[in-house]
Amino acid sequence: MNIAITLSDNKGLDSTLSSVFARCPFYMLIDPETKIFTIEENPAQNASGGAGIKAAQWMIDKEVSGVISGSVGPKAHDVLSSAKIPAFKSKGESIEETLKAYLGKELESFFEPNVDAHSGIQE
Repeated sequence: MNIAITLSDNKGLDSTLSSVFARCPFYMLIDPETKIFTIEENPAQNASGGAGIKAAQWMIDKEVSGVISGSVGPKAHDVLSSAKIPAFKSKGESIEETLKAYLGKELESFFEPNVDAHSGIQE
């Protein structure tokens, strides 16, 4: 049962959480109980368009059971919801704090997207 956590860098369990879903540089795929994980580059990060859909489809392909991010846009939210993959708002500043909150069912669920389309694009 792996969940995906959005990351700004690749430093293992000391990685920095990313505030964006579709255009974050990395995803940590982790079993929240055993803490066995892999970190993979986000294949949608530099997409010219449709990054939310591509990133959400990647989550489906990876068979994640949940996503944790600082934000989720409307297109990604629609795809994740259709696949019945819950998305949660990250809590705390570390992966450890976020996993503890996830296991304690303390994370806020994204019932609706919480940012506008294209909000993760750097200007």
